[in-house]
Amino acid sequence: MKPELLEKFNASFDTPTPIQSAVWQRLTDGDSIFGLAPTGTGKTLAFVLPVLSRIDTNLKRTQVLILAPSQELAMQTTQVAREWGNVVGASVASLIGGANGRRQADKIKKDKPHIIVGTLGRVLTMVEGGVLKLDHIATVIFDEADAMLTEERHDSLQELADKLPSHIQLGLFSATSGVDLNYVSDTFEQKVHPISVGTDAPISIKHEFQYVDQRAKEKVLIQLARNNQQALVFFNTISALVNMQATLRHAHVSVMSIGSNDKRQVQRADALRLFKKGEVTLLLVTDVAARGLDIEDLPLVVNAQLPQRKKTYVHRTGRTGRMGKTGRVLNLGNDHDIRDLKRELGDSFNLDKAENLFEKSIKFQEKAVTKDTNTDNVSSASKAKKFSSAAPLITKKEVIVEPTTKVKKKKRAKSSKDKGKPKWAKNGKTK
Repeated sequence: MKPELLEKFNASFDTPTPIQSAVWQRLTDGDSIFGLAPTGTGKTLAFVLPVLSRIDTNLKRTQVLILAPSQELAMQTTQVAREWGNVVGASVASLIGGANGRRQADKIKKDKPHIIVGTLGRVLTMVEGGVLKLDHIATVIFDEADAMLTEERHDSLQELADKLPSHIQLGLFSATSGVDLNYVSDTFEQKVHPISVGTDAPISIKHEFQYVDQRAKEKVLIQLARNNQQALVFFNTISALVNMQATLRHAHVSVMSIGSNDKRQVQRADALRLFKKGEVTLLLVTDVAARGLDIEDLPLVVNAQLPQRKKTYVHRTGRTGRMGKTGRVLNLGNDHDIRDLKRELGDSFNLDKAENLFEKSIKFQEKAVTKDTNTDNVSSASKAKKFSSAAPLITKKEVIVEPTTKVKKKKRAKSSKDKGKPKWAKNGKTK
């Protein structure tokens, strides 16, 4: 690996993670590998640093293609690649759906970036239009490979393979297995060597569940927001996400989403940016939208709709407790839903019944406002005070039971007062 990259890495981190140590030399040497490691263990730098070391910056042409399953993950990877690419003079461009295609095309033609990071559909569109040339591609990386190399994408993947040079290096990375390496070998004509450092769930994450019906589920999310508990909230379907977002907005909850594919890329990017800054309390997402997202110090992941597969659960819960930090996962469902989830997860995860749904956690917000102090001219102290002035802790009993005792007594008193009166004379009315 290039000395400049190692120098920056050593200044930023104490030591490489297991997956980084396992793959750096192999990728630098040009081997094709499948890196399997738990979520939040530094897989992005595991492939970014070796590919940067292999780039010839004297040649103004695209040499590396990095593909991601979602716009958000592609943008996140672009930012990382640019930061580290600046160290060695390597240029990076992104090609993602939802953004201005003409502007992207002009940039590719003019700059001829060394690295392209993008989504498969937009990359193929640029290739077909003659904008992007793949003749000099030496390395192709599939981030979240189990979501990229699916049967539904086989036609597009074959189209990509037909456009690539005959001898390329492949790098596949994921937190879960399920990649058909025989298919990869046949399609891209490359033998891929699996390298696993384990897929065990991080022990720093606490997994909890709460029995709720749909109505109580809405109240849980509303109360989380009212207690300034920042959370990434997962849904299985777009329709369920949209319905919940409408309900939460009606309750004046600070909420945004990145689950809907019909939104422009800038809208999705704004939602994620505001959430990371702490200006949005709840971010509603689907599995594809949130694949691989790195949200620093995220305190809570909520499964508003429970995943049906263990693999999905692993990727969702990996958004919290990253790089050894603590995290919390809250699963919401009825008795049948929770029982099915436990059966699917088996002994891999220990789910405990939630004792207090609304334990305050403002570390994430305080960190966000501190970072943003210089841009909005509001002191971090005053903002921290705002976050710390949340309502007192609320127990689940107080949320689900309505109306309150005081309201009930008032109703009973009114009922007693009106007893025996004709309908027209009740509530102080006269005929």
